[in-house]
Amino acid sequence: MTDQSIEAAAVGNNAERLLFEMALKAHCHYIRASSIVEKTEHGGRIFYSRFRRLDSPPNHILVSQHLRGEITMALPLLHENRGDKIVIEYLGNETERFRSTLEYLLGYLRIGRYHIFRGKRPAKHIIMIQVRPTDIETLHRLGSELSGMLQTRLPKLWKILPDRRLPENHNIFTLPYGYIN
Repeated sequence: MTDQSIEAAAVGNNAERLLFEMALKAHCHYIRASSIVEKTEHGGRIFYSRFRRLDSPPNHILVSQHLRGEITMALPLLHENRGDKIVIEYLGNETERFRSTLEYLLGYLRIGRYHIFRGKRPAKHIIMIQVRPTDIETLHRLGSELSGMLQTRLPKLWKILPDRRLPENHNIFTLPYGYIN
């Protein structure tokens, strides 16, 4: 085995371990279906979902299947309108600029518990910020503050979850596919 393959295996194992730890803490999980499985009305809007909710915590096999691309799995960000994570999904092409700007802002806000993952597409970055368990309004306020600070430096090519304008079953995040930082 070369040094690069050992390093790649270690990074893969770290990603799988982190994702598995997150999955174990979840009260339920979602599996992506090939068609729409649910229609929800919330705040005068109709939301359609392709994710089927399963009311059991995911297991190591499901996380491994997700990482191999056999299934697409998502985890909830909220439980009874409370959560402990803020997720930023960046979809732009300037990933290095976005990462350095975000890392600077997180340092300025004294937020040290975060992980940066890669999505299914290489350009997609998923930043998971750990916070103390709190209500959705506090999570949304912190997310809005981060978004506002980012917008002063970058074009808005991200979304921040949880979002109080979405129903609880849409405040989910697709598990990432690789660990960056």
